[in-house]
Amino acid sequence: MAVLVLGIASPGRLLAQSEEEEFDPDAFKMADETPIKSFATNKITNLSPTRLVGISFDYLGAYNMTSEAAPGLNSSEAARYPTYTAPVNRNIGLRLDANIPVISKNNIIANLTASYWESRYDIAENTVKPGHLIALNHARHPLRTTTLGTLIFKPLDEKHFLIFQAEAALNGNYNFDNIKPDFGLIKYSATAVYGWKYNDNQNLGVGITRTYRGGRVLHIPVLLWNKTFNDRWGMELLLPARGHARYNFSTKSMLMFGYELEGQSYHIQSAPGANTTYGFSQMELRKSEIRARVSWDKSITDFIWLNVQAGVRPMYRYDLAQTESADAFISNKMGMPLYFRVGINLVSP
Repeated sequence: MAVLVLGIASPGRLLAQSEEEEFDPDAFKMADETPIKSFATNKITNLSPTRLVGISFDYLGAYNMTSEAAPGLNSSEAARYPTYTAPVNRNIGLRLDANIPVISKNNIIANLTASYWESRYDIAENTVKPGHLIALNHARHPLRTTTLGTLIFKPLDEKHFLIFQAEAALNGNYNFDNIKPDFGLIKYSATAVYGWKYNDNQNLGVGITRTYRGGRVLHIPVLLWNKTFNDRWGMELLLPARGHARYNFSTKSMLMFGYELEGQSYHIQSAPGANTTYGFSQMELRKSEIRARVSWDKSITDFIWLNVQAGVRPMYRYDLAQTESADAFISNKMGMPLYFRVGINLVSP
């Protein structure tokens, strides 16, 4: 090792390094030369913000609900279920969502997810006759969905990643008093995706899901594809669940154009004082709807964003069966009302 010699030759003068000795940079080495491994992230440029906690209010306008015998019944069975049309004045409901990180490292992100959604029906009183309409119209017993789950993002290296999602849902018209939830009828959903992050503007994934978005349990492939084309335009797809084109006014304001498929299977119990029309005091409601919409997200502060949605709601399925696995005996056809939603979200930085 070269030696740096210091001394006093004369007042105020410092002796320099000996001319025979030269500084050798190779003599100095890092104590630990182990390379730091890089991992893919779950974000791309201009992607819509990740919502951590949100509260919103959902409103659907007036439409007609027509109940009739389900296709496939023989004539004698179909005769038991005459066609009946009821005007629905509106649907309203509160929605609470949480997506809380519990592990956040560069090699794994694990979130705890939870939600509570409700849909309250206002059906014209002079038309409410069939048992399922009475149950739906009972003010204290709206359709409820309560979920608890986990979402895991696991990067494998700089390019490849895995996503796992699992969720348990309690669905029905329960109210924890005289109509009790049946915990034996919890619905389970799960998704697994293998993906590639090509660059900061695009990622792609393929996988499989077990879902109730179609109203009944389905096992189907999924496609994840997020792409930013330029400073203004992009797309965010998780097919078949949802798909949107994105327009960025700025990094703090964006419009989304597209759709989301919402659905569950609900355990319906007769409301207090209701007749057991059709001969059943309990039924399974298979509900699936498409929300075709325009959605605006605007930053209020760095962490608080406003979300406003407007669109139409075509109904894909709204059937009644005696049990989850039984064939439907009632098919309900719905009008296509306008819908609106406004919410406030705490987002990830």
